[in-house]
Amino acid sequence: MIYIHEKSTRRLFNYALSLIVTLFSLFTTVHGQTKNVSGKVTDKDGGAMAGVTITVKGQQRSTVSDVKGSYDVSKVHNGDKLVFSLVGYETEEVEVGSQSQIDVQLISSFIDLGEAVVIGYGSLEKRQVTSSITSIRGDKLPLGLGGATIATALRGKVPGLTIDGTSSPNATNSFQLRGVASVHAGQGPLVVIDGIPGGDIRAISQEDIETIDVLKDASAGAIYGTRAAGGVILITTKQAKAGEVKIQYSGEFSTEQIRKRPDLLSSSEYVIYGLGQDYGYDTDWYSALTNDRPFSHRQVVSLSGGSPNALVYTTFSTQNQKGIVIGDGRKDYSGRINSKFSMFDNKVEIQARAEYRQAQRDQRNGSGSFNTAMMLNPTIPIYNDANESGYNVREIGISGTSNNPVADIMLKTYDGKDSWLLSDASLKINLSNNLSVKGTIGYQESKWQLYRYTSPHHKSSVDNSRRGEGYHGFSKNNRFSTDAYLNYKNIFNGDHNVDAIAGYSFWEANGESFNMTNYNFTIDGVGPWNMEDGTWLTDGRALMDSEKSPRERLLSMFSRINYTFKDKYILSASYRREGSSKFGPNHRWGNFWAVSGGWRMIEEDFIKNIPFISDLKLRAGYGVTGNNSFGNGYATRMYSPDSQMYPTPGGEWIYAYGPQRNVNANLKWEEKGELNVGLDFGFWNNRLFGKLDVYKRRVKDLLFETDAPTPPMTHTTIMRNVGTLENRGWEFELGSEIVRNTDWNYNTVARLSHNTSKILDLGEDGVIDMDAFPSPGNPGRGGRLGNNSTIGQFFVFKYAGLDEYGKWLIYDKNGDVVPGGSANLINENKYHVGNAIPKLTVSWDHNLSYKQFDFSLSLRSYINYDVFSQINMYYGLRTQSQFNVLREAFDRYAAVNDEKILSDVFISDATFLALDAISAGYTFDLKKYTPYVSKAKLYFSSRDLFVWSAYKGVNPQVNLNGLFPGFEQINTTASMYPQTRRFTLGVQLTF
Repeated sequence: MIYIHEKSTRRLFNYALSLIVTLFSLFTTVHGQTKNVSGKVTDKDGGAMAGVTITVKGQQRSTVSDVKGSYDVSKVHNGDKLVFSLVGYETEEVEVGSQSQIDVQLISSFIDLGEAVVIGYGSLEKRQVTSSITSIRGDKLPLGLGGATIATALRGKVPGLTIDGTSSPNATNSFQLRGVASVHAGQGPLVVIDGIPGGDIRAISQEDIETIDVLKDASAGAIYGTRAAGGVILITTKQAKAGEVKIQYSGEFSTEQIRKRPDLLSSSEYVIYGLGQDYGYDTDWYSALTNDRPFSHRQVVSLSGGSPNALVYTTFSTQNQKGIVIGDGRKDYSGRINSKFSMFDNKVEIQARAEYRQAQRDQRNGSGSFNTAMMLNPTIPIYNDANESGYNVREIGISGTSNNPVADIMLKTYDGKDSWLLSDASLKINLSNNLSVKGTIGYQESKWQLYRYTSPHHKSSVDNSRRGEGYHGFSKNNRFSTDAYLNYKNIFNGDHNVDAIAGYSFWEANGESFNMTNYNFTIDGVGPWNMEDGTWLTDGRALMDSEKSPRERLLSMFSRINYTFKDKYILSASYRREGSSKFGPNHRWGNFWAVSGGWRMIEEDFIKNIPFISDLKLRAGYGVTGNNSFGNGYATRMYSPDSQMYPTPGGEWIYAYGPQRNVNANLKWEEKGELNVGLDFGFWNNRLFGKLDVYKRRVKDLLFETDAPTPPMTHTTIMRNVGTLENRGWEFELGSEIVRNTDWNYNTVARLSHNTSKILDLGEDGVIDMDAFPSPGNPGRGGRLGNNSTIGQFFVFKYAGLDEYGKWLIYDKNGDVVPGGSANLINENKYHVGNAIPKLTVSWDHNLSYKQFDFSLSLRSYINYDVFSQINMYYGLRTQSQFNVLREAFDRYAAVNDEKILSDVFISDATFLALDAISAGYTFDLKKYTPYVSKAKLYFSSRDLFVWSAYKGVNPQVNLNGLFPGFEQINTTASMYPQTRRFTLGVQLTF
């Protein structure tokens, strides 16, 4: 038994009581004591900010900064948090410690006139920009929407930019800015990645993007000369920031489902209507070609950090996408490293960047798979146990040119590999405070490789009595560039700001390719890995070809000067003289220039004193660019194997080399001249902001292939400079930060644009016809361009009704109603009708946040435009024996008893409203719970959720780029690939 002395107990109690009283006194002294906190609020340039609200978080007490940016808050405890907020600026939160003075710098959240805008070979503050440029921060792009490319995330974000593509993970997107840029040369904008021209946008991960700047008018793009006819997209990747190493992880998990499919007859309906033989099966061919809610995922890890003199940013990513269509998938792996080093008190800066990406592609599904699925008899089976392959290849109901589309995919293997290497290094020397010199070298390499094998049981093997087909293809393209330029910056007398550059640029590209096809393999499946096993090689019948692409070179000298007077009047001018190896000696060199100016009216006294106007700038510019995006051999002679055989002196007939094309030594540059006038505005401290641009663009000396006499020429066509193309349009952007305070933030941006493109001149008898419609039948061509024609119109017969027998009636060239028989189906009776170019293109983004919760929604609409539905034309009529049809054949087109004709009856208004994207997320602040993870964000997003349209076809969002837009075609992947809804669950962790 243990005894405790009473006196000892009392002494222990007194000690404990004294300790508690002492700790309580210290606590109340520290936490009960209040003080005044004062300071100054400035912007990024150190300017005083008035009207900033300073709130003690969790309390109702607040104050406002005065005209000098000063503030004073009383009765503040240590550990309290002060919240600094102002509409148009990022909210800052500072914890009070022992200090009694806290100075804060606020950064603009939406419209920052001092924000850097990337232009060719440099950058300007937004207030100094005089051209039409749209800038997008990478962290403002929607999450979970990009897939294999960032093109989807860019939709609707740039007024005047149209992006076409499908839901396929292997889709290749096309870009068109402000209408058609040429009739023969390239249409799309030049992509410049970290200052290196000619980049592939598919090779960039969304997480690596710092900014995207789109140079839309010629006054902005002329510094890039020959390659800027379609505009310029400048992508700047991220750099690390000085400080501790920062690790971030992003993971996304996605699935998708078909949004809309053609409304075909079921097997029972097919039999009831007596359209063909009943084989006793119930087959949904369309569904058989699709996966049920395919699963995809992507993971990205980035590390960044360093000292002020040595910064490193790296990312590693992997992506596995399974398409909605069977035999369609893609796996991507990539890594990037960006580094920057400063030496000798920042007098020398070295940057080096490199990214490698590899994609493994499965593309067994062909462009005709769904066309076949639509036409096939739904009572025919997919499978046949009697066939060694297990598929119904030729046995039950499949004959002639038709085939089993499921077997067509599953009896093939497809192993495609793409890879991209992007690398560049630069050295910048600051010779003085005002003068620097910078040199950059870049190397880009892209490779394409394909191993494909077709089984002996495949339809093509069976029809041609071959034991399998193996194919091996390879191509490689290299691009090398180097730039060097001087940059002079100075401010004279406080009012005159000069920023000038002058430099030299060299660019070179070349490539090579190899293709081989062999047949009749002794062992099924070995094919592409053992090409010599096919007997056609030993028989001398295997197909092989290889090519070394001609070397293409560009040599340029360029300069630009930007001058600002009193931050009020702005003048910019650029000049580039460029020579191209594609042109002959007579016109190898071209001169491309631009001039633009701006008037910041907000700096004028008569505007500055109007309290609700916070920004007002008028700008105008004119520039001339060229177009170098076309093939080789038009102006300089190139030779290739001739298809004809020639006798030798010994009497032997052999193939020879001959001129690849007729050469035109006087071929010269296309020249695009563009006038742009714009207005930037902001009201109520930029709470309401926007800009308006109006432009007129004319391209002269169009490159156009015309007929050539033979003899004396070798080939029947020759490239000439013929004709003129014109684009007119306008773009308008309006945004507002409707709510912004400590907890709530809501902003919205609407973008509208309009464009018309016309061919003013194609020379005497100049005509461009689109490709003919496919078989069955011979419907003809639905598009024709000539002198004074509008791009987007359809060239078809005008529907005049049906006769008593259900036969077509049309209007002839005189407007008279005539039968739609072959005698009257001639071009002379066709009309230019409709227009596939929307009268108005609209997008509308909404962003809402409450504390750690955020929500965004994007709408997009094309208004008042037409689409020609080949699907309705080919499958809306019940005239093809044994073919399935749409239910429309017994509804809207029930009275038709005739073969299809190229009529405007198949054109309908395609105006649509799309819920492009919707996203919701929540950010968890984990610093108080764990020292390893600072924050985590969980989000959910959906892409292409709904499309509302009265369009009578399947998909109103058909191809709108190029010379002949607006056709929902049955034989192209772009039209027939199912449009899907995509759902993504994602997480972001910051360590």
